Amino acid sequence: MSRQEDRTVPGPVTRAGYRLYGDSVAVSELKAFADRGQSLVVECGWRAVPGHVLGRLGTLGVHACARER
Repeated sequence: MSRQEDRTVPGPVTRAGYRLYGDSVAVSELKAFADRGQSLVVECGWRAVPGHVLGRLGTLGVHACARER
């Protein structure tokens, strides 16, 4: 995941890391979240991040299950 406004790990560094997986058999993709900084999952609108991850996993046939309480 990439954050457009990230000053700690800039976009080019994230993209370079992503490209290292180019020859891997692993399923990988790069998703950039606009107007986000390093605190991606604690900023306003954070639900979009796990929402994207769960949606993408669903398209790959991986589904979340409810936690037992």
